[in-house]
Order: sequence, then C-alpha cells, then structure tokens
Amino acid sequence: MSSKCPVKVKQAGFLIEGNPTEFLVADYGTDSFVQITQVGKVGKLIKAVRDKPDNLDGFSTYTITNLLGADDEKLDVLARQIVGELNKDPPYKSLILAYSCKKLPPFSTILAVLKSLGLKAKQDAIPPAMPMY
Repeated sequence: MSSKCPVKVKQAGFLIEGNPTEFLVADYGTDSFVQITQVGKVGKLIKAVRDKPDNLDGFSTYTITNLLGADDEKLDVLARQIVGELNKDPPYKSLILAYSCKKLPPFSTILAVLKSLGLKAKQDAIPPAMPMY
C-alpha cells in the first residue's frame, strides 16, 4: 500500500499591486481546487464545469455556478478562464474556485501565477509579481 497522498498541492504568496496575495492549487485528478486570497479566508466559492459535448464549432462551453457569495460577473469570467486553461487538452477537469481579495488582481497575473504553480496548461514565463517570501 502506498503512503503517498494522491492530491497534489502547491501554494505561494506574491505581492500584487501592493497587496499580499496567497495562491493555492490542489489537483484531485478529475477536479482542481484553486484558492486566491488577500484576507486569509475562503470568501466566494464558484464551481466551473465543462459541458459535454463540445459545440460543433470546436469551442467548449462551461457551466459556472456560484456556490457561496453574491454573483459577480468578473469572478465568473475569471473562473471561466481558469477552467478553460484546465481543459485545453484531455483529461478534462472541473474547478472549484475560492476567492477573497480586496482588489481583483489582473487576470493575466492570476493565470501566470496559477500556471507557475502547476495548472495543467503549458508553463509560461515567471509571473510578473514580486514574491512575498
């Protein structure tokens, strides 16, 4: 029997636009959990799932569900972008996004940080944020 935990977890903290921001990525195989916080709490929870089958035009559609907190279109778009990165290639994954920030960091910065933490998409350059630690 293997004693290795099947969940892969990575976390990091960055100073983004003057705000200390913590990131956590947990890969559960068929699902991913992403937490982005500037206040040390879970805050808003959003679930994003790839719909099946793909549209005939080759583009995937996703269902975004707010599990906790008020609806926020910008965060729904962020969840859509993150789940889109997760599902560029099979195997396809659903996403639970926990978000609690004073100010929404730029989407490009968030995606760069998540890729550097092992989000399934190709690795890009080091994120344009300054590490806190």
